[in-house]
Amino acid sequence: MQLVDLTPDDPDVITVFSDIDRLINSLYPVATAQSLSLNELGQPNVFAIGLKNDDGIVACGAIVKQLDTVPYGEIRRLYVKPSYRGKGLSRRIMQILLHHAGEEQIPLIRLETGPKQKKSISLYENLGFQPCGPFGNYTENPQSLFMELGLSQ
Repeated sequence: MQLVDLTPDDPDVITVFSDIDRLINSLYPVATAQSLSLNELGQPNVFAIGLKNDDGIVACGAIVKQLDTVPYGEIRRLYVKPSYRGKGLSRRIMQILLHHAGEEQIPLIRLETGPKQKKSISLYENLGFQPCGPFGNYTENPQSLFMELGLSQ
């Protein structure tokens, strides 16, 4: 498996983003989805990676640096294709994203997930994420769980 940067014009990226959207829209109302768009991949505040093999991109994730009162990075588009789940790929992607955040001196990592994504929540808790309130443009919503992790500098 090869680690690749996600680019908006890569057909494999377009396919995996479509897969993610289909999954999220099957679990939650479309109105609650606040996903990273293909067009945003080229922005300087976005670090997006994937693991790719002959099947295309089988796992991916991104961190988006937000300049707020307290700067933070938001985890977006963490996903593993169903046939590749249970192999530690989401943990591998998260570790790469968290390492990048440390190198960029991003002091706080936040994410939004949904209550139906039990395995994702378990991974985040295992990595040290704690519940927090809504951040950025998010509002309190029963279909959203918010978590954060402070990185020691």
